[in-house]
Amino acid sequence: MLEAYEAIAETRPRIRRDVLFTETPDGVLFHNAHGGFHLNSRSGYRFATLLVPHLNGEHRVADLCEGLGEAQRAMVGRLVRTLYEREFARDTPVPDGPSAFPVAPAVVERFAPQIAYVDHYADDAARRFQEFRTTRVAVVGDDLTARWCVLGLVRNGSAAVGHLPGLDTPENRFGEVRAEATALAAEGCPVTLETIAADGPVRWSDLAGYDVVVVTGGREGARRLFRLVEAGVPEGTSLIPAALFGDRAVVGPLMTPGTAGCWACAVLRLGAHGDAAAAADLWSGICLPATDGPTGREAGRGLSAMIGNLLGYEVFRLTTGALPAETRGQVIVQDTESFDVVAEPLLPHPRCPFCRDLAAAGTAEPAAAPAPEEPGPAGGTAAAPDTEALLAELNSRQILIRPHTGVFEKFTDEPWTQTPLKVGTVSLPTGHSGHRNIAAFDVHTVAGARLTALNAAAGAYTEHVVPLRGVLTGEALDDARRDTRAVAAAALTVASGLAADAVEPAAWVRATSLADGEPVLVPAGAVRTFGPYNRDGVHTRTTAGTGAGRTAAEATARGLLSALCHDALERAVRGTGGAAPVAPEGFGDDPELTFLLSSARNLGVECELLDLGEPARSSAHVLLARALLPRTGERIWAVAGETDRRRAAAGALRDLLGQEQLGRELAGRGEPPVDLGDPLLGDLDPAALAVTGTSDARVGEATSYPAILERLRAAGREALVVPTDSADLLAGGISTVRVLLTREDARPGGGEHTGGASRAR
Repeated sequence: MLEAYEAIAETRPRIRRDVLFTETPDGVLFHNAHGGFHLNSRSGYRFATLLVPHLNGEHRVADLCEGLGEAQRAMVGRLVRTLYEREFARDTPVPDGPSAFPVAPAVVERFAPQIAYVDHYADDAARRFQEFRTTRVAVVGDDLTARWCVLGLVRNGSAAVGHLPGLDTPENRFGEVRAEATALAAEGCPVTLETIAADGPVRWSDLAGYDVVVVTGGREGARRLFRLVEAGVPEGTSLIPAALFGDRAVVGPLMTPGTAGCWACAVLRLGAHGDAAAAADLWSGICLPATDGPTGREAGRGLSAMIGNLLGYEVFRLTTGALPAETRGQVIVQDTESFDVVAEPLLPHPRCPFCRDLAAAGTAEPAAAPAPEEPGPAGGTAAAPDTEALLAELNSRQILIRPHTGVFEKFTDEPWTQTPLKVGTVSLPTGHSGHRNIAAFDVHTVAGARLTALNAAAGAYTEHVVPLRGVLTGEALDDARRDTRAVAAAALTVASGLAADAVEPAAWVRATSLADGEPVLVPAGAVRTFGPYNRDGVHTRTTAGTGAGRTAAEATARGLLSALCHDALERAVRGTGGAAPVAPEGFGDDPELTFLLSSARNLGVECELLDLGEPARSSAHVLLARALLPRTGERIWAVAGETDRRRAAAGALRDLLGQEQLGRELAGRGEPPVDLGDPLLGDLDPAALAVTGTSDARVGEATSYPAILERLRAAGREALVVPTDSADLLAGGISTVRVLLTREDARPGGGEHTGGASRAR
C-alpha cells in the first residue's frame, strides 16, 4: 500500500503554475490546457486544498507526511506520483549552494515575470535567466523585423544587443528602442546597444564576440544571410535566420557548427514544394548585383512585429533552456495573409552543398553487402497483415511528409474509392519542375498501400533528386582500378545494346558483390539510368534493381527481385525467354487470388497471367499480368517478382487491377494517368509478348534468397549492390539501394567467357 509513497518520499515536488484542481461530486479533477486526471475520494478536494500550496519544491514528500497515518501517506504518494507521470509536477533538486551567476536585486525585481516564466518550466530559474541576460546577441538586419527583435530582447532582459547602423533610422522608430534601454538603465538594469561596425558586407569576423546572431531581411538580407551560411557558423555561435519566401515568412532553422539542415536546405525544400517563382526571386537576389530599392516583398509593420518578437523569444528559449528552441531541427512557417503558423521538421537536403558532408556521415557504406531478407507485408501480399505494425511503421515515416519542408508533400488518396483494392497515393516534389502523385495498391489496408507508395516514391526521389555518392573519375578512378575489378557496361543486364559503339564511361562507382562480398566498379550510368551519367543511352532507362525498404537488407531483396523482373521481361520481349499462360484453375482455392480474379470480373477486365520462366534460371518467380481495357482500348500490364509463386501472381494481378480502378477515377476528374513511379521497361506493348506453351507450375512453389544467389553464381552471374541512401530518407526509416545483375558468364571463373569483367594490372 505504501510502495507509491516510499518511491517518492525523498523527492521535492513542484507543481506547475498552469495546473488547476476542481471539486467534483466524486472527488477532485486536476487539469491544465493539455489534459487532466481525476482523484476519486470524497475528501479529495479538501485534501488537495491542504496539500497543493506546499508542493512548491521546498519540501520533501516525507516532510509533508510527518504525523500522517498510513492511508493518508499512501494517498499522497499516489497523487504525487500521478502528478509526476502526467508532467503536472517535477522533482526539484536540492540547490548545491549559492548561484555562480548572481542576479542583481534590481534585475530580479524588474524581470520577475520572465524569471517566473522560466521557473514554471525548469529549476534554477534565476541562473537560467542570467544566462539569457548575459548572452551577447547580434541582430543583423535593417528592416522592421530587426527593430522589433531588438526591442523584444531589450524588454525581456537582454543586456547586450548589437545592430547594424542602417537599423537606426526614423522610419524604423529606433529612438523608441533607445528610450526603453535608457529607462531600464535608470532602474538599475543597464542595457548596451552596440553598433556593428562592418567594412563592406557583414562577415563573421565583424560578429566576433557575439554568442547568438539573428539575421533578418531588408534589401541585402538574403545575400547577407547566404554569405554567412556559406562561410560556416563559427564554434560557440548560434545563427537564427528569418526571411520572406513568397507569401510566407520563414524563421529558422537554428544553425550551429556540426549540425546538418541549414537555411539553404529550407529554401531548397520550400522551392520544391511549389513556389518556384519565389525560389527564383530569392536565388537571383543572392547571385545578381544589388540594385536600388527593395528586391522583393517586405513584411508590413504588424507581421514584422510578430516575427521580430518571435525571434527574440527564440533567443530566450535557446539560452534559458526552459523550453526547447522551436527552430532546432525545424522551421517556423507563417502565412503573411492569414498569419497561420506551423512548425515543420527540416531534414538536410541531399543537394545542399553546405550540409552534404555532414549528412553523408550518416550514410556511410556498410563494410559488407547486406544479405537480402524477406520484405515486410507492405512489400508483398501477406494474407493476414499485422495492421498495428503497419500503422506503427507508417507513423514512423511521418517525419518525411510535410506540406512545406517534407521529402514528400502529403498523401493524396482521400478522394479515391477504396474498393475493391486499397489505394495509396503520395505527392512527390521532384524539384522546381512540379509534383508527381505516386500510386500503389494493397489488397488489405490503406496503410499497406501507403507504405508501398512511399517506397516507390523514395526510389523516384533517389533517382531524380539525390546526387550519386562516391563517383570516381580521373586519377581517383585510375587508383581504384589498380586493385578493384571493373564490370563493363555491356556485361550488365541493363545494357541497352549501344555499349559496343560507346566511349567507355568516365564516371564509375563502387558496388559490392553478393556472391563473394568483394568490391566491384560499375558505371555510374547503370546506377542512375535517368540522369546525366547515362546521357548517351548506354543503359536502358529503367528502375530495374531499385530497392527501398526498412533496412538495407530488405531494400536489397526488393532490388534483386526488381532486377530479375526486368531481365525476365527483356528476354520475353526479345524472344529468348518464355511467356507461358497460367490457367486460373492452377490457383486452387487461394482466397486472395480468388478475390482478385472476382474483382477483375466486376471491373470488366479480362486479364491474362503469364509466367516469364524465371524459375528455370534463378528459381525466383516472375509473373506478368496483361489486359485490354474495353473502356479505352488501352493495353495495360504489371509484373511482379517474389520468392513465392502465389505472392508473385497476386502482386501482378493487384497492380494491374489497381491501374484500372484508379485510372477510371482519374479520368473522370480529368487528371493525369496513374503514376506507379519510373518505368521498369518503357513503351512496352504487352501484346508483343509471344505466348509459348502453358505453365504447369504449382501455386505453392517457393524459393529463397540464398537459393537465388546460388543459381546466379552457378550460371556465372552475380548481383552487385550499390547503396544509394540519403540522410533524409534514412531519418524516416527508408533505406535505398540499386542492384545490378550481370549477364551469363560475365563473372570471372563463371564460364568460358570473361570479357565482361576486368581487373586493371
